[in-house]
Amino acid sequence: MTDQQTSRQTSQRVAQRIWITGASKGIGAAVARRLAHPKTIMILSARNEDLLNEVASDCMASVSNASMVHCVMCDVAQAASVRSAWQTIELLAGGVDVLVNNAGVGTFAPLTDLRVEEFDAMLDVNLRGAWMCIKACLPQMIAQRSGTIVNINSIAATTTFTGATGYAASKAGLLALSRSLRQEVREFGVKVLDVLPGATATDIWHPDALAEHRARMMHPEDVAEALAALLALDARVMPEELVLRPQRGDL
Repeated sequence: MTDQQTSRQTSQRVAQRIWITGASKGIGAAVARRLAHPKTIMILSARNEDLLNEVASDCMASVSNASMVHCVMCDVAQAASVRSAWQTIELLAGGVDVLVNNAGVGTFAPLTDLRVEEFDAMLDVNLRGAWMCIKACLPQMIAQRSGTIVNINSIAATTTFTGATGYAASKAGLLALSRSLRQEVREFGVKVLDVLPGATATDIWHPDALAEHRARMMHPEDVAEALAALLALDARVMPEELVLRPQRGDL
């Protein structure tokens, strides 16, 4: 088999079985709706079952069979929950071809006002949670010598904002994780992509900030569209880090 044939087959496998964490709203929900199509098996995870079911219903309209959309409840901050979710995914789909680590939380305040439990929550979800989901599915990706790990990061990982010490630390840690992991898994045909959006209209923002700045923010659908374009690239291409900012710049 030629390298071109191998590349084509790998490209066809990627995006068949897609696991999206934090899929119940915001960027995660937009990604789920955008990536659902007749040849995908969608595995949607979150903590809010009602919202997750709403997104799943939207996805079912795009796939060839409603049985190709699965809701798997998962709190990525809890190791036992991630293990249970992965066991369920293996039973339902035999593994995944694409993991989208989207689950995230943010508390924005000066360091002196940030409580320990708030700091811990951001590390647990934004960094440790992503690490645990990767650790769950990576052995299977390595074994099949293909797969894509997408970390929905933030421009805060590389750009200084006041009042974001805890959030920025968690996202910068995730970026460092991705960069190191990318080198570890290249030889196995596994991609590691980071998407670093700037201001996007999601509920991580205070309602007052949304009301004031929504007109100049990106939409979750913009991020989803960019991710879909990255996933459509041939297996021979590694789009490592994509920065997305509003046209008028950071807030």
